[in-house]
Amino acid sequence: MFEVRRTSAARASGDALQEENNAPMMAIFGGVFGVLLVFLVVVNLYSDAAQRERLERGSEDSLYRIERLDGGSGYVVITFPDELRIIETGLSINPAEVCAAGSPFVDYARRVYQDNGSQLVFFMLEGSVPSMALARECLRRLWPQQVLAIGWVIADNELLKSVALNDIPDYIQGYAEETR
Repeated sequence: MFEVRRTSAARASGDALQEENNAPMMAIFGGVFGVLLVFLVVVNLYSDAAQRERLERGSEDSLYRIERLDGGSGYVVITFPDELRIIETGLSINPAEVCAAGSPFVDYARRVYQDNGSQLVFFMLEGSVPSMALARECLRRLWPQQVLAIGWVIADNELLKSVALNDIPDYIQGYAEETR
């Protein structure tokens, strides 16, 4: 039987040949890796800018307004038993401080009611009628001689689940489409 043995010189030249063959693969891999890193940086910058734009737009008044049939707009305030929350700004106000000087609710109400045909719409959760009543009385004190439009929606757990799951009942969706 023949036994094939490589000498150390042959082995060294074979290793050098294999290294020469791997060099182009390493260059390709390095180039692709560099391109992917640049792509990742560009995507990250773009998504960061888009997120900032969404946050800036989210703080604008009227982004979450409800259009009324008479052409006016309703601006949403959610009432909890122990706080009021303004949807556009996300600020929460203690009901006892709703009409205090410098209250975010008072500033917001002034912006809303400066436009004719605008109103506040209170989404009342269970147990929050006293909070809504305090806010309504504050509005009546701010504009005692003016007739103000105030709306309210009883928001029970089923309504909140429907909105969260985008599962609004067909009869409400049908009515909304008819009125457009």
